[in-house]
Amino acid sequence: MNVGTVHPLHRPLSGWDDGPGGVGPIGRRPYLQDRRPVTRVLVVTACAEAHAALRRSLEAVELEVLHAEDPGGLGRMVGPAKIDLVLCDQRLCTDDGLELLQAIRGNQSTLPIAWFDALPARHDRLPALPHGPIGRLTLPLKAGELQRLLKAAEEPALPQQTAVSPGSHLEFHGMFASTPGMHQVFHRIRRVAATDASVLITGESGTGKELVARALHNDSPRRDQPFVALNCSALPSELVESELFGHTRGAFTGALRDRAGLFEAAHGGTLFLDEIGDLGLSAQAKMLRALESHEVMRVGGSKITSVDVRVIAATHRNLPQLVAWGDFREDLLYRLHVVGIELPALRDRPADIPLLAERFVRLFAERHGLPVRLPDAATQALLAAHTWSGNIRELRNCIEGAVILSDGPAITPADLPAGVTVSGGFSMDAADSETQSEPVVTSGARIVSPLEELPLVEAREVALDEFDRAYLTSALSRHGGNIAQTARAIGLHRQSLQKLLTRRHMRTPGLRDN
Repeated sequence: MNVGTVHPLHRPLSGWDDGPGGVGPIGRRPYLQDRRPVTRVLVVTACAEAHAALRRSLEAVELEVLHAEDPGGLGRMVGPAKIDLVLCDQRLCTDDGLELLQAIRGNQSTLPIAWFDALPARHDRLPALPHGPIGRLTLPLKAGELQRLLKAAEEPALPQQTAVSPGSHLEFHGMFASTPGMHQVFHRIRRVAATDASVLITGESGTGKELVARALHNDSPRRDQPFVALNCSALPSELVESELFGHTRGAFTGALRDRAGLFEAAHGGTLFLDEIGDLGLSAQAKMLRALESHEVMRVGGSKITSVDVRVIAATHRNLPQLVAWGDFREDLLYRLHVVGIELPALRDRPADIPLLAERFVRLFAERHGLPVRLPDAATQALLAAHTWSGNIRELRNCIEGAVILSDGPAITPADLPAGVTVSGGFSMDAADSETQSEPVVTSGARIVSPLEELPLVEAREVALDEFDRAYLTSALSRHGGNIAQTARAIGLHRQSLQKLLTRRHMRTPGLRDN
């Protein structure tokens, strides 16, 4: 092994900033203090040109550079030599790369290692491994590529699921968790991110599915390419195909010019399809073709365009059940669900609630220019007891409102929304809990509806839900449970009625589409 000249280090990499303008040296920030600084890098390659190119780039940011021509014996030397990062020539790898990882790391299971090569097509040879490479470089280096890799090397190592200790906190791409279930989710993201496999993210609304999709993209070799997102339920079915695949001029009313779709916009990067269960059957057929052939055709056009896109989909719906109802293609489900990541509901990870609440308090206090007031003991008890049907999104909104309303030394139950302070028919006061479910009688014997005790927005939603369920139950009964006939009779598109039935939890096997 040949060891290169050691150059003095003047500044640890913990001072690098990843702001919108790129990566550059700045003063050390408090939020970076938990990172492990990179000071010494080992380059493993027998290629003199590659070694010289990496040495120039690393020394330009004042890092010490060591060199080895092959990985033999490195496991015994990286510890005593205090190596912080290994850059290894991918051409030295066997088919799976595992043997090389073990040889380099020795007993240091979390030592950051990255591959480099001059052949980008080789990137997909190596699978995602537990505690595998943190990234890959392609020579010649692109602007900012090395700096982003060095920042990734400074991040605290992701513990294995078996090594997670109860109560240990972990931040991962903007997600915070102290529970083993979420640590397992983070571990799964790291394993699959480096591949191009399609991923289906499932979980209730508000659990953070888009954050997971962005983490998969940001941990992948596509991180420097576009991340394009579409909520499939936010557009009418007749516009979804145009949005995904583009259209030509005159393809339909209002198509005044040719327009590329999201598949073309995401070329080289990642396309995230949220609420994929709401995608219409026609768009599903085109989606399947695009995934299998890596080709798209614009609506109204005849030209086929090749695309290189990784698709990540998410849904809160039961796709196998939709397949059974005929609302979702079984072959598309298999194509999307190469790897599945299921996010637990917030009620199933109660130990994370105090951690998330504190993070949101600090976030919104800074955003609104207000002092940091943490929840008091009574408030913490209420937060822990609430069912959080809206999951993290509901908790986030709850805390933001409490931060704004609170004017004491801490957030108190009075600062929380009524839906949190009164949950499941009880309140903090035992005496009140006996009367919460009873109507309140006032002068003139007027009975106050429970809706009148709710804020306007919540009361309106409860009333609308009750009306929809009663109205739709009656309409479906008149038409023998036939969704298509019912939709025509009440003036809705069939797919709009299907979405409404799903939203009101009224989809049952007894209903028919035609």
